[in-house]
Amino acid sequence: MAGRGHARVAEGRHLEDVLPLLGRRVRMMGMAVLSAQALTKSYGAKTVLHDVSLTLPAGRIHGVLGPNGSGKTTALHIVAGLVAPSRGGVRIAGVDVGDKRSRRELGFAPDDLPLPGVLTGREYLRFHDALRGRDDEARALALAEALGIDADLPSAVAEYSHGMQRKLQLIAAVMHEPSLLLLDEPFRGLDPDAAAAVRRLLLAYARGGRAVLVATHDMIRAERDCDEVTVIDRGRVVATGSPARLIAAAPDCRSLEDLFLHVTGRRDDAERRAERIASIFT
Repeated sequence: MAGRGHARVAEGRHLEDVLPLLGRRVRMMGMAVLSAQALTKSYGAKTVLHDVSLTLPAGRIHGVLGPNGSGKTTALHIVAGLVAPSRGGVRIAGVDVGDKRSRRELGFAPDDLPLPGVLTGREYLRFHDALRGRDDEARALALAEALGIDADLPSAVAEYSHGMQRKLQLIAAVMHEPSLLLLDEPFRGLDPDAAAAVRRLLLAYARGGRAVLVATHDMIRAERDCDEVTVIDRGRVVATGSPARLIAAAPDCRSLEDLFLHVTGRRDDAERRAERIASIFT
């Protein structure tokens, strides 16, 4: 199944042609699409998130970086309204995330969420339409054509490759034109063709006057594509700003990966591990 859908990416509709179908624009570029203030989350005596704030204007892509267990997924789930914070608040396009109206403004594609394999791709998209009480099928089909999976929509999702499932999940997240697109590890496990298609969609979506918040471990993509990044470690924000400025301000840092290791206090340990590994082969 890995080869299905790929041949159509270069033909038919292109993303640049389809994105204008996402016609609704945030009224003013630069307005705060996301305002998350002093988010704190505790489970009993254990606090996993400490006063994390994120502000994301329209037209921007913001990356949330952090080691496993840092709290970044908890932060995303709070922004998505799936987890209630112990303290703090979230507003999306000026609407409190606890208000049902905020669902209209949010699209969320979580990481490794199993899709219902018994449904066809078309049925899966119609299911999301029904949940929202909308009819966005024409837009969804246009996006499916641009992403090269339109011919596979009549097939069961269980037959899809990982990349095709991620594309389908992304279409479901954007088909209703949300102001904020929230993605957890969108490039995990994608081959170069699928990753390039997803990247083009995200860049075009932000250029269209919306905002994209991405949690990722991929430092190279974050450095290249994100306007700003926030690094979370042990539940606290340890750095935030544009990748270029953060790298320039940190000692002996030449890349976002260097910066990440520096601000999380892992640089020395990483260098020791690298030397130890190298010694095994010398």
